[in-house]
Amino acid sequence: MSKQDFGNKLMEMMMKFVNMKGVIALKEGMLSILPLTVVGSIFLIIGALPFKGVTDFLTNTFGPDWTAPFWQVHGGTFAIMGMVACFAIGYSYVKNEGYEALPAGVLSIATFFIIQNSFVTLEGGEVVNDVISKAWTGGQGMITAIIVGLFVGATYSWFMRKKIVIKMPDSVPPGVANQFTALIPAAFIFAVSAIVYGIFKFGLHTTFIEWIYTVLQVPLQGLTDSLPGAIGIAFFISFLWWFGVHGQSIVNGIVVSLLTANSVANAELLQQVGSVTVEGGAHIVTQQFLDSFIILSGSGITFGIVFAMLFAAKSEQYKSLGKMSVVPAIFNINEPVVFGFPIVLNPLMFIPFIAVPVIAALLVYGAIAIGFLQPFSGVILPWSTPLLISGLMVAGWKGALMQIIILVMSVLVYLPFFKKQDQITYKQEQEAKTKA
Repeated sequence: MSKQDFGNKLMEMMMKFVNMKGVIALKEGMLSILPLTVVGSIFLIIGALPFKGVTDFLTNTFGPDWTAPFWQVHGGTFAIMGMVACFAIGYSYVKNEGYEALPAGVLSIATFFIIQNSFVTLEGGEVVNDVISKAWTGGQGMITAIIVGLFVGATYSWFMRKKIVIKMPDSVPPGVANQFTALIPAAFIFAVSAIVYGIFKFGLHTTFIEWIYTVLQVPLQGLTDSLPGAIGIAFFISFLWWFGVHGQSIVNGIVVSLLTANSVANAELLQQVGSVTVEGGAHIVTQQFLDSFIILSGSGITFGIVFAMLFAAKSEQYKSLGKMSVVPAIFNINEPVVFGFPIVLNPLMFIPFIAVPVIAALLVYGAIAIGFLQPFSGVILPWSTPLLISGLMVAGWKGALMQIIILVMSVLVYLPFFKKQDQITYKQEQEAKTKA
């Protein structure tokens, strides 16, 4: 099998995965929590100011509880992300199937609550009934939220497709008719939820959400939070992109919920103990790790190529492409480089395109492990936040410095490969001019 055939086959398989109904719903559902994470991060920064002089002044002025409103916003954003994602995934799945989606979102939320306890046990053993613990509506419940959202979305769509619904006369307003339409699938979904709750309560003496967290989410978070996990994420994003497949979308579809859960756990740790350290159990590999350092200037960290095109290119093609690519690169967009250089299916660029983000992952992971960088707290930014600004916001001046180190490394690794490619392109340009 030729390289081209292999690339086409891989692309075909990856596109099948990307276009799966569940994957699309998952990606759209996780995007829905972006406003919560971004705005919640702003209030988190204010509530956990790292400047002792400022916090002492505010405490003396407004009292020891001056941070309460900011932590309240944190609790109303980060602490309900799992619940919101559950609603959004179920909603998106049914919407993409072409049916009225709001009932599915509502059913997803209801199911999410049915499979967890409606009481909490205090440290003294006292049981408080008719309450919902925020412990499971945020990051800890993320995997369960995904499972529930996909289950409800797929089940509801099946009932709609098979027309196993209560059909109201055309004279009934659509808003009312949609609620009757949802009755039969709702009854089935809730019955299954009740059975699941009963099995885990009486058979395993736990709940489905707690079992999933222990058996599935914790190991998966641990896997992504390891050095091999960090290297694997960096590797596969670039590896898939080299074949022309959107590696970031595919990898994000798999790990974004886990990385977000890691970020939320760090935010909760900050709120509980006032600091985030590896020794204190903080996660190293989080959503910030990926967005602010591994896809810096775009997948493959192609800043090195853009820099080389601006200052070292001989060919007119690359001089022009460099000018076109510099602004998008600042905002972590590098499609002009990936497809215009090109990097896709370019054997000369395979090694640096994969090596640079892997080296970046090693550098950042090592910097956090040795204590140069603190683990990232709950400050989550859009992936398009400009370089250096993103590093400064998620990790202070040391984060910005680490980004500079990664960018310099990118230039050093890409430069010899770029020069070779530039020579080839420059020679082709000169031959074309001679023929003309």
